[in-house]
Amino acid sequence: MSKNQVVAAAVAQIDEKGLAAFSLRELARNLGVSPAVIYWHVGGAKEDLFAEISASITGTLSDTLDADMPWDDRLRQVFLNYRKLVHRHPAVAPLLGAQMKSNGVANLDWVETILSALHDGGYRGDALRPAFNVLVGGLAGFVTMELAPPPVSKPGSEGETWQDLFAKRVAQTDPELYPLTAAALPDISNRIFVLRWQNGAVNPYNDSFELLLDLLVEGLKARAPAQPF
Repeated sequence: MSKNQVVAAAVAQIDEKGLAAFSLRELARNLGVSPAVIYWHVGGAKEDLFAEISASITGTLSDTLDADMPWDDRLRQVFLNYRKLVHRHPAVAPLLGAQMKSNGVANLDWVETILSALHDGGYRGDALRPAFNVLVGGLAGFVTMELAPPPVSKPGSEGETWQDLFAKRVAQTDPELYPLTAAALPDISNRIFVLRWQNGAVNPYNDSFELLLDLLVEGLKARAPAQPF
């Protein structure tokens, strides 16, 4: 038994049943050990395990980065890598972006990679903090929203699920009250935040994520503080 085995088994359980249904006792049963063994490997609380799960994704983001790449290209690549890895385990997405349980020193590899690129771009001192928060909040937050878990929906009395009813309501948007929304429905229905009944694991938002990435990186380049020679 190793920490990597514990983390991999926890991710597999979340993949299968979702984060809300995660059970440490069930994880221990699946591994054939007591919960104390899991705590011994990952720390003394469930939060420590969640931090290690987060780090199992963020800890590999810089593996394929070329240190000689321009700083803005490194930022683009690390966040493209991030989204690709999270899409492999969409049920883990809420843990990564929406819960502080996933924070911790286990994620320092990712922090160091982003800070290093920003430093090379001229962001130092007080300018470094907001630049970091904009990138992580905007891009990791986007992926968390993109992969937000849909509600568990069982067919009602007429055999319609929540998804069926939601799709029907969207299709019935009144063009007199919401003319722009009604006209855009063929392009946006179930393909934008708010007006959707499936998440990005089914309908990925590739072009939207890449647009946000470009806007943030190009904006940071344009606003980079001038550095003395």
